[in-house]
Amino acid sequence: MRRLVHLAMRAAPSDLPVLITGETGTGKEALARLIHRASGRPRDSFAPFNCTSLPGELAEAQLFGHRRGSFTGAHRHAAGIIRAVDGGTLLLDEIGDLDLRSQPKLLRLLERNEIHPVGQSRPSIVNVRIVAVTNADLMQLVAEKRFRKDLFYRLNIVHLHVPPLRDRPTDVPPLVRHFLRLYADRYGREKLQVSGSAMEMLMCQRWPGNVRQLANELRRLAVLLASGGVVRTGDLRLAPADPISASAAAEPSASSAAPLTETVTLSTEQPLADAVAQVERAVIRRALQLADGSRGAAAQRLGISRRALLTRRRRLKLDPPP
Repeated sequence: MRRLVHLAMRAAPSDLPVLITGETGTGKEALARLIHRASGRPRDSFAPFNCTSLPGELAEAQLFGHRRGSFTGAHRHAAGIIRAVDGGTLLLDEIGDLDLRSQPKLLRLLERNEIHPVGQSRPSIVNVRIVAVTNADLMQLVAEKRFRKDLFYRLNIVHLHVPPLRDRPTDVPPLVRHFLRLYADRYGREKLQVSGSAMEMLMCQRWPGNVRQLANELRRLAVLLASGGVVRTGDLRLAPADPISASAAAEPSASSAAPLTETVTLSTEQPLADAVAQVERAVIRRALQLADGSRGAAAQRLGISRRALLTRRRRLKLDPPP
């Protein structure tokens, strides 16, 4: 994520279009707004437009503007969103759903800074930065002839892919702290905290709704907990689709909980290579357990790449990855 933000900041001051991809809820619009704030354009000249919100003709008219009488219901002139945000940034949300009739007009905007309002005989010149966002596979849409190939390549100059939260579990603790502070302030709660086992459980989830789902869970907890409260595993309400790590399924107690770590007994008489391998096996097994079997998450916990993790598992003759 640091590298992603670094690339976004490098691209921000330019006028290049930016394509941001990623699953729903990963924070694509937040990244787009960050790019706008760092672009040097007026801070209040940012406009989002959801390409799925209107049918083709209306979407075209709302984006590019129209003249009175240019279509049924056009009772007055309309500048359109693009001219309204002239000098700023236009966020095209779910760009893959943009109507095919509007795509050539968007291409012309990107190539010549021109727009052609519906019913207007001459084009208008504008200065608008385009940031396009989607959770769809645009190349697949191109293959299905639902998205223009030339428009895809014109948008895909700076491509930023936001990974899902399940692939970056080490981001969960700072996100948890951020949202707890945010919602504690919003709802008048004093400092809220998270127990170690609850944090471990949160890190082990797959989060199909990504950061948005995590934020909503913490918002709920901030409302329900008393001031100065501590979030424990029993307070969490996790979706059935989110497999919970067996070791984090309940809050440990001094008397009844199973140990959260594996004990390794070494002998000073054994060869050094055998002792190292024994420790490696235990550490890798524990990382995979905490990551609920996710190789990517386990590798992040261990501070190595997925390929390095696979190589070690083969060398140590651990069970093959699922």
